[in-house]
Amino acid sequence: GEAHPSTLGSVNNLAILLKNQGKLAEAEPLYRRALAGREAQLGEAHPDTLASVNNLAILLKNQGKLAEAEPLYRRALAG
Repeated sequence: GEAHPSTLGSVNNLAILLKNQGKLAEAEPLYRRALAGREAQLGEAHPDTLASVNNLAILLKNQGKLAEAEPLYRRALAG
């Protein structure tokens, strides 16, 4: 299903692919979907959730959205 951890992993992987292709605007909603799903299914402190937090922070940084990226980096660092 859409909320299964394996599905969320695939969503995250597609977001990574799009980011690597320079399709940052297409990747962002997928990163957000993966993060929201992982928070709901795995919890805020799960390593996969924290990886999604970091991935979204990297994307936001690459988009020049530094003020949005900073709290996510801090959250990922704090674990």
